Amino acid sequence: MKLNREWHLLHKLPRDATLEERLNWHALHAENCHCREMPEAIRRELEARGWTAPTPRSLR
Repeated sequence: MKLNREWHLLHKLPRDATLEERLNWHALHAENCHCREMPEAIRRELEARGWTAPTPRSLR
């Protein structure tokens, strides 16, 4: 998996991020960087809210 260093430098997730901030950050991260898989708990929460969590395969 490839790290998008520039994206990470510009988009830091705060330590005390709210759930909403975490969901948004991880959704954007999945679209812009392929350094790791989205945490399962985040993916489940996105799906529970009706969001389709992007996957590396869906973004190709």
